[in-house]
Amino acid sequence: MRVSMLSSSASSASVRATAPSWRVRSRTRARCARRRAVGARATAGADDDDDDDVLSASARAPAPTSSSYAPPSRANDLAPISPRRVVVGTLGATALALGANFLRVTEKLLGAVPEFARANKLDVVYPVQGFLRSYEPQKGYTFIYPVDYLADQTMARRKAMRVEERNSLDPPSLRRESRRNVEEPDAAYGPKNSTGEENVSVIVSSVPAGFDLSVFGDAQSQANWLLANVLAKPGSGKTGALINSSSKVVSGAKYYTFEYTIQKGEPGAPGSWFRHNVAVFVTRGSALFTLVAQIPEEKWTSRRDDFFKIADSFRVFVPSG
Repeated sequence: MRVSMLSSSASSASVRATAPSWRVRSRTRARCARRRAVGARATAGADDDDDDDVLSASARAPAPTSSSYAPPSRANDLAPISPRRVVVGTLGATALALGANFLRVTEKLLGAVPEFARANKLDVVYPVQGFLRSYEPQKGYTFIYPVDYLADQTMARRKAMRVEERNSLDPPSLRRESRRNVEEPDAAYGPKNSTGEENVSVIVSSVPAGFDLSVFGDAQSQANWLLANVLAKPGSGKTGALINSSSKVVSGAKYYTFEYTIQKGEPGAPGSWFRHNVAVFVTRGSALFTLVAQIPEEKWTSRRDDFFKIADSFRVFVPSG
């Protein structure tokens, strides 16, 4: 009996020894479940409190009236205006307008300071008081011409061909060598769709180094000799008349200006014409520069002032290339 009681006690002790392993796990899971439940209730209570606060705040806020209500403004959402951007934008727009001569603004501004504009060669691009500038740094001359004149495209193409031939590395052909050397204008301008009777041109001729036009005498003597021996020589069917002649010295170069008329044939006869001319002659180094502005006699009064401005603007200088 005693032995059976002892074995029962041992079995009970063994059961109690193994029980804590599953009981501990059960208790731990139960505690975790209780904590999660408590946390969920606390969170729900906080949300309810927030909702109550929002509702109470809404209840306390006065209802908007038609007189005091204003729609929300987005002014605070916009970036502040940068003064630098405003200045840069304004300067950029102004520069663009001036560069493009928008509404002829640039032309009008330069017309207010013509001496400054012409001294800085701005009239090569923008008209100044109704004139543009022809500037030839490689040949060494410049002059102004009316804004309604266009460059003679035929002369421009021939000039480009001459430059190409001069700079070509190919040997010249026999045809080119035998071709007669004819002086052609280096530059020419005239009205659009004209017949060529009204134009201004410049011819650059080669002369011996040190050649001086004064060997032909004063301005009047030179003009008379030119008319009698070149422009209206006997047998040419032309008659010339000298109207005026003058000379001036600018930067060491002496300029001779002649005003004259050339008439061919009887008035009204087929092939006849009557032209008014203003010419300027000047030498520099081994080159003779001749500017000639011509127009039909019946149009002379309309271009008189323009032609004298052209002649007065003609200048030669040391070429840059």
